[in-house]
Amino acid sequence: MNYRRRKLGQHFLKDPRIYDRMIKYGKISKNDVVLEVGAGRGELTERLAEKAGEVIAIELDEALAEEAEKRLRNHSNVKLLVGDALKLKPSGFNKVVSNPPYSISTKLMEWLIESNPELMVLTLQKEFTSKLVAEPGSPKYLYISFLSNLAYKTRILEIVPRSLFIPPPKIDSTIILMEREASIKLDEFEKKILKNLFTRRKQKLNRVLRDMLKKTPHLEGALSRISGETLSRRIFQLSPTELLEVANALKQAISSPG
Repeated sequence: MNYRRRKLGQHFLKDPRIYDRMIKYGKISKNDVVLEVGAGRGELTERLAEKAGEVIAIELDEALAEEAEKRLRNHSNVKLLVGDALKLKPSGFNKVVSNPPYSISTKLMEWLIESNPELMVLTLQKEFTSKLVAEPGSPKYLYISFLSNLAYKTRILEIVPRSLFIPPPKIDSTIILMEREASIKLDEFEKKILKNLFTRRKQKLNRVLRDMLKKTPHLEGALSRISGETLSRRIFQLSPTELLEVANALKQAISSPG
């Protein structure tokens, strides 16, 4: 059987019981509109359709989508989209249950978190999951960790051995549960600032901001809005709340220079 090209990062689960457990973790009901990214041949999609009110399934590969369409022909509550999820970016879903392509993990999770679904159940590579659950102070605390900590409670539910996938990925995977704790919308300025801060995450905030002031002097007022304790710590040691306060201080300095 011709499976998805490895270079696109899609790996298919060969144990259907894992799909059943994912749906159970998601507490899917007829009140839910569920998003699935990387529908493949529709094995998980079909199970979701039996439980959910509506399923929005996305598959990039046209051949796989054709197979999924045949499998799902009796399920009128499935909307099957063919294309790149990061370009299509559908809306209207309240839950996500998915075994997405690993090659788009970071960008996909940024978009999903910003979309604010109430609950997500995902299979992701173990190494990437460790970044999602990383807390402030951890060497793995990155921008995606900040986003995850900001809005969700994230838990690892299972380790899925690489041997249970076709083709097998290089490392084991996990099933994670992400439950929304807050609905926070970042504007483009905040996202740009925070991503820039994390490019220098091991440096102290005071040093990073001083370097920024050399290029943008009118941000000087931001320093007075940030506590000395916060300024003295390294970027990766700051909590999501503290990082938001930094971004807000910089935004205020721009809108009210001097």
